[in-house]
Amino acid sequence: MSDSDDSDLGKVNPRIQSEYNEWKKKSPFFYDFIISHPLPSTSLTVHWSTMTPLTHPQDQSLALHRLLFNNNYPRTRTSYLIIANAPLPAMDHGTIPTLPKVEVTHNIALDSRLAIARFMPQNPDIVCARTQSAGAYVFDCTKPHKNDQLDPDLTLTGFDENVIGHGGAGLAWNQRKEGYILSSNGHSIGYWDVSAVAQHSKVLDPIHVFDYFKGTGNLIQEVQWHCKNENVFGSVDENDDLVIWDLRTDKSQHSAKAQDVDSLSFNPFNEWLLAIASVDATVGLFDMRKLTEKLFTLAGHRQRVYKVEWNSNLESVLASSSYESYERRVIIWDINRIGDEILRGDSKAKAKRPPELLFYHEGHKDEMTDFSWNHHEPWVISSVAKDHTLQVWKLGQSRVGDEHGGHNIGD
Repeated sequence: MSDSDDSDLGKVNPRIQSEYNEWKKKSPFFYDFIISHPLPSTSLTVHWSTMTPLTHPQDQSLALHRLLFNNNYPRTRTSYLIIANAPLPAMDHGTIPTLPKVEVTHNIALDSRLAIARFMPQNPDIVCARTQSAGAYVFDCTKPHKNDQLDPDLTLTGFDENVIGHGGAGLAWNQRKEGYILSSNGHSIGYWDVSAVAQHSKVLDPIHVFDYFKGTGNLIQEVQWHCKNENVFGSVDENDDLVIWDLRTDKSQHSAKAQDVDSLSFNPFNEWLLAIASVDATVGLFDMRKLTEKLFTLAGHRQRVYKVEWNSNLESVLASSSYESYERRVIIWDINRIGDEILRGDSKAKAKRPPELLFYHEGHKDEMTDFSWNHHEPWVISSVAKDHTLQVWKLGQSRVGDEHGGHNIGD
C-alpha cells in the first residue's frame, strides 16, 4: 500500500483525529493502495476520464489515469480547473510498493469557484465546468489557455437567473449522443449540443430549457442522463421529486416522491434500475417502470447521503457518500448480497451491518464533497473532502468477495 505524507491543515477535532489514526493503522489490510494528494483548499468536484490509461514514460509498471479536480486560492481569489494524471499499477504488474504522487498537467483559470466539472465520455480532451458565478464553460485540453484569466473555448448560455451559489448545480454529458450536455441552474434545466456550434463562435444557446420548477422555490439538486436511452434523463429537487424526462416530448414523463433527495444514478447495465440518495441517511433503489414503489433501501450511513453512483464496470456495485463531518465516509454496496447472511464471525458490529454493505472508506478528516469511480479499474475510487485532500484508493482484493475475484469480506 502507498500513502503520501499528511498535510498540516490546522486543528482537527480530537475524536476525528483518533478515528483517522485508527483507520490509517488498519488501512494496509483493507486497500491495495492509497494516494493522498494535498490541495490548497477544498475541491468540490472530482471525476475520472474515460481516456485509455497511458504507460508511464519512466516506469512501465505504472499506467497514467486522467482525472480532474479543482484548486482554489482564497488569498488571490483565483480558481483553477486541474487536469492531472494518477499513476496506478498497470493491470499486469500487480501491487506497487510505493506510488508516485498525482501529476498535474493542466491549470485552467476560471472566473469563480468551481462547482462541478465533467469530462466528455466520447472525447475526454473536452471538459465542461460550472462555476459559482453560474457560468458553464467548455474547454478543449489540447489547446492552450490563458494562465491568469477565464479563456473558454465555448460558453453555454440560456439561464436567466443566478442561484447556483445557493446550491442546485447539475452537469452531465450524454453517454449515447456525443456532444449533448445537460445542466441545471437553480430552477431550470437546459441541454446543448456542443458539436453543433457554428465555426468561430464561442457562445452556444441551449436547444431547450425546462422551466418546470420555476415559481416553486425548489432548487434542482442533480440531473443525470439515462445510460441506455439518449433521449431520457432524470432530475431530483428540494421538493422531494424524482422526475424522469424525455426530450421527444419536452415534458416530464414520470415522477415520484422521495424523502429529501440529493442525488440520482442510472444503472449502466440495467435500463430500468436507478438509485437515489436521501437526507434520511439511506439510498433507495427504484424500478423506472414503477416509481411509486421503492424496490429496496440501503441503510448504513449515519448522516445525510448527498451522492450515489453506480460502478461503470460491475452491474451490482454502487457507492454512496455522506454529507456531514460526523460521518466522513464512502460506502460501497453490492446489491447481489441483499438477503445473504453474514457467515464469517458473529461480532455485534458485523451483526448490525447489512450483507449488501461491502465496505466503507473513512480516510478523510472532514465532510466529503465528491467521489468518482474509475472507468478502467473496477475497484478504484477518487474522493475529495473539506480536509483539503484528494485521495485515490483501491479496495483490496481480499475484501471484494469471490464473485468479484477476491475472497469473502471480513471485519
